[in-house]
Amino acid sequence: MYRFLLRPRWVSLLLLATLAVPGCAELGRWQLHRLDHARARNEQIRVNSRAAPTDMAAVSAVGGTIPRDLVWRSLSVTGRYDNVHTLLVRNRSRDGAPGFHVLTPLLTEAGPAALIDRGWLAAPEAGSAPALPETPVGTVRVTGLLRPTETQPRRGPHDAADTPAGQVVRIDVPRISRTLAYPVYSGYVDLRTQQPPASVVDGASVPDPNPLPGSETELLHLAYAWQWFVFAGIAPLGFVLLVRREAAELARPRAVGRSALTGA
Repeated sequence: MYRFLLRPRWVSLLLLATLAVPGCAELGRWQLHRLDHARARNEQIRVNSRAAPTDMAAVSAVGGTIPRDLVWRSLSVTGRYDNVHTLLVRNRSRDGAPGFHVLTPLLTEAGPAALIDRGWLAAPEAGSAPALPETPVGTVRVTGLLRPTETQPRRGPHDAADTPAGQVVRIDVPRISRTLAYPVYSGYVDLRTQQPPASVVDGASVPDPNPLPGSETELLHLAYAWQWFVFAGIAPLGFVLLVRREAAELARPRAVGRSALTGA
């Protein structure tokens, strides 16, 4: 009855179902591995962001790198904003709306500057940029979270012309620091609060602070993991059901033939 399993089509289906089980199981384990990383990252964000702010000079150096355990560390830095060198960071959408991050150097009394991501501004319309918002005048104390530099993507020979003046596509601290006349701390600061606060001038927008990453990624990785494990179980079950259905369809003409002979 089951000799049809020797046909090439059924051999291929059996091979596919056999390979699907370890393949889907491995993808499920990969999602669980990503879940562990997401949980560790979110725990680090919770712990570091809730710590008492420390001075930026104590956790960052000029031309250095940010240790992983200090990423998202709560810190404070005091200085004066250099509005002339404010940059708009492109392609920063929020809730599906296009926008920019506003990046401004803060010159400290010690000499180095800290790059401050002051928050998000919505794009006025497709292809246009918002007006640069004002900063508080005089000395400002910023509290925020330490973030590592972003990597500038590889660009072609003509891509530089595609980025308007005063805009960047990544917060690439070493690249940005080369355009400034003063040293810059490694990493940048994701602003939480500043004193004095920014004021609205002539109806201009004030950047909206960036929200902390939530636990949504944990739920997504867990859901994807279960999905792959379910697929791993469905593959052999589906093959068995197909075999039984094929066997039943092949047996039906025989049963009909026997019934006809019996009736005759």
